Amino acid sequence: MGCAASTARSADPLFLPVAQVGDELEAMTPGLSETARETFREVLEDTIAKDEYACTPSPRAVFFGEVREGERVIAGVMPHYGFFHGPMRYLVRRVGSREGRPARWEIEARYAVTAPARAGRIELADCEGRERFEGPMICRGVPYADAGKTDACPRSGEFSVPSTPHNVRALLARWSDEAEGYWERDADRFGLSVRYDFDFVSRAEAEASGQRIDLTLPLAPTCGRTPYFSSIRSGWSLPIVAHEVGHLLGLLDEYEALSGIFPFYPKTPFPGAHTSRMGLSMKESTILYPLHHYLIVRRYLCPEPAGRDPYEHAVR
Repeated sequence: MGCAASTARSADPLFLPVAQVGDELEAMTPGLSETARETFREVLEDTIAKDEYACTPSPRAVFFGEVREGERVIAGVMPHYGFFHGPMRYLVRRVGSREGRPARWEIEARYAVTAPARAGRIELADCEGRERFEGPMICRGVPYADAGKTDACPRSGEFSVPSTPHNVRALLARWSDEAEGYWERDADRFGLSVRYDFDFVSRAEAEASGQRIDLTLPLAPTCGRTPYFSSIRSGWSLPIVAHEVGHLLGLLDEYEALSGIFPFYPKTPFPGAHTSRMGLSMKESTILYPLHHYLIVRRYLCPEPAGRDPYEHAVR
């Protein structure tokens, strides 16, 4: 019985062998070192094994084949470091070709953010977009993303603005305008037609307008390493924000657990993952590979999870 079920599943185009999926993804990602290929194979296998959305369609078919139009909200949890579960929620839409424009994927994630309750100042990661803000701005030193370190909060400078409703809206607007650019830059790099739309709006605005909300968080007015679902930090650089959205889209970290928290244990990406956005989050130059885009968009094609146990399908 088990063999028959296994054979039937292996013949299903939504359930290709993971090794075949890995082969196709590597063909889309020239120039990877052998070490990086091995690590990304492990990331693929690990993510699929833990994912409630259990399917492994052909990456070539997902990105370049005929896929039905429509949209779907993906919602569930993913296990991080094997001991806590974090939310995964976003909208994925398939848009067919129009007037010479190729078919594409659209990914939307919306954060509803609660402003700090107290007056004071909010820390920033740099002074870019200073025209957006009001009041006296402190702007000294090297922007966090340019510090050349592997700390999320390198303290390479001092950047802040008054904690006013206007400035909170301005910060959220900047994240909404620019964080998705890292994702689209890298999709274009590999010739993948995937567009991203990340919105960071005030909770009151989102609730009043009836917008879909994927995650509600308080805005912490500092920089720091906290779980992506507990707060969003005003002092996070845009590369960090782009990384943290990856978790809401169901991606897992690609560095050793607990590394980067203590000075004696610096951030340690998996071998070969130092070029990955999910490995070294704070670098402008790290990349979201076809692997990452695939893991996100493929869920559109997966069967609806039967339950909410993230390990259920792995033991069938």
